[in-house]
Amino acid sequence: MKYKAIAEALVATLSDGAVLLNLQTKRYYSLNETGTRIWEMVQQTADEESIVATLLNEYKVEEAMARAEVRRILDELIEAQLIVPA
Repeated sequence: MKYKAIAEALVATLSDGAVLLNLQTKRYYSLNETGTRIWEMVQQTADEESIVATLLNEYKVEEAMARAEVRRILDELIEAQLIVPA
């Protein structure tokens, strides 16, 4: 499944991740380096499988761990109302 960021999401990239602000809820959400990479791919409308494949290529991580991390972060971004299904 593909996701897209809401138009009301602002992002500030930091040296070790990013901070997102949902202008609708006025809530901040911080991401580590991996979470920021997932956010970048969501911005490019990558689907979940593509995100997992990219993480497997870019990081030394087992596939099961990559899948679990991608799903966890996507679920958190959905809960924070920062992304929606595309």
